[in-house]
Amino acid sequence: MPKKSVASKSARKSARDIRPASAAHLARLRAAMQGSVDTSEIPERRRFHRIQRDADGRLPPPKSIVREAVAREMRHRNLTVYRLWQMARTHYPNLSQAAVYEFLKGQRQLELRSIEALLAAVDLRVARRNAGHRAST
Repeated sequence: MPKKSVASKSARKSARDIRPASAAHLARLRAAMQGSVDTSEIPERRRFHRIQRDADGRLPPPKSIVREAVAREMRHRNLTVYRLWQMARTHYPNLSQAAVYEFLKGQRQLELRSIEALLAAVDLRVARRNAGHRAST
């Protein structure tokens, strides 16, 4: 049985049922549009850092916790990208060698199965940050 749509609770009005705005109301709206916006009451979440391009005009690769963890483990084990790809293919045979190279350069995102294969190849797992502090039930 399908769920009822939330839109069924909305009221329908035609344009002739809505009263036209008064001249004073329109003047107030126009004046507000011309004025400056006060954003002092909006809290800043973090400090803003503009992304800097390199000398060739390219943007830096986006930050990725998974990419950095795989690269760190590769350095620790002295693995090449080619060897990592070979190891990951045992977990996901359809994984493209070019995809692994581009992912590690930060030029490409990978699908979940590919990421899982890379993590399994270097014996990494995704865990909650507070997994060690869980209360036993």
